[in-house]
Amino acid sequence: MKPLNLYVLLGVAVGVSACQSTMPRYEREFGESVRNTLQAQIIHPAAANNPDPVNGLDGRAARDSINSYQKSFSKPVPQPSVFNFGVGGTGSNNGTGNQ
Repeated sequence: MKPLNLYVLLGVAVGVSACQSTMPRYEREFGESVRNTLQAQIIHPAAANNPDPVNGLDGRAARDSINSYQKSFSKPVPQPSVFNFGVGGTGSNNGTGNQ
């Protein structure tokens, strides 16, 4: 066999092997664990098919609940001061217990 034919044959073999997928199984299953984990977090997968999903809550109670929830954000509850070291004392006793 001539060296030129050998180089051409070797070049074609390398070129064809470069097109071969090195990890076909991994590429096919890429992201499968994430999809499985998301599906496992759904409590009732067929819940979207329920035409009457709300039971036991009338309109007035729902409205009042939503209004009180929204009002809770309109005026925040004041937080007590945490950093009050040395504040509010009448004097210093230098550790003697007497003032």
